[in-house]
Amino acid sequence: MIGVMAGEGVAVALRFLLYLDLMAIAGLLLCARRTAPTEVSLRLIALLAGIGVVVTAAHFAASAAAMVGGDAALLDTEMLRFIALETRHGQGAAVRLLALGTLAVPVRSSRSAALPTMLGVVALASLAWSGHAGAGEGATGILHKASDILHLIAAAIWIGTLALLLVSVARREPAIDDIVQALRRFATTGTAVVGVLIVTGVINLAMIADLTSPADLMASPYGQTLAVKVALFLAMIAFAAANRWRFTPQLEQAAGRDTRAIRMSLSLELCLGIVVVLAVALLGTLSPDA
Repeated sequence: MIGVMAGEGVAVALRFLLYLDLMAIAGLLLCARRTAPTEVSLRLIALLAGIGVVVTAAHFAASAAAMVGGDAALLDTEMLRFIALETRHGQGAAVRLLALGTLAVPVRSSRSAALPTMLGVVALASLAWSGHAGAGEGATGILHKASDILHLIAAAIWIGTLALLLVSVARREPAIDDIVQALRRFATTGTAVVGVLIVTGVINLAMIADLTSPADLMASPYGQTLAVKVALFLAMIAFAAANRWRFTPQLEQAAGRDTRAIRMSLSLELCLGIVVVLAVALLGTLSPDA
């Protein structure tokens, strides 16, 4: 069992589920009624937080198993305490569990979402201590973690808004005027999100890889996976542009209130975003060296 948990495929799967769950929590809380005309039930957030607790525990167990090479005899109480309290990965997991555990307590939806939003962002930000950014030291390490956190938040806003817009459009009697206004607002917000993703993505890459040797980078599995991620990102931008310049004006016209086109475009854009998260989960386990 320990050997299975230490497997690379298990690590990637758990990282993917963890990233997707935390981005959903933070994104939904940050974007509800700000960029999309949809309320978010805090009971749904509590459910997602509960899932996050389980996945975080499983991810910690898989990481601990990998650290000891799958040797169960080495995973005694002292070793687990060391991993949990003395490593950046363990400390990040502890902060995440605390934030998610608090979110997992069901509350009334009428209560202010300010605290849940803060906890969701903290849980998401804790991921910066479990990837390449977590290995940084000093001022460079601080810059890398700050850039990684901004990258995660921007991605969560994009994915959260897409999910909320899709829910709004898919309703039996969608509020078209509200949806059009939300799409118009997100056209501005989305431009800022894309800008943040590009800038922080370049900073993160510069911190991880040797950009003076692009051929060597592209010869590595890391570089090839990164290329796939960038291609998917560009495809998302293309769908966003189509939403802004074609489908939103069509929806706004009195004769063009059919939501099928915008619903399909939003669905495909969200699916691309989910695949990007999978690529991110894989990148965190790869070395940029060829």
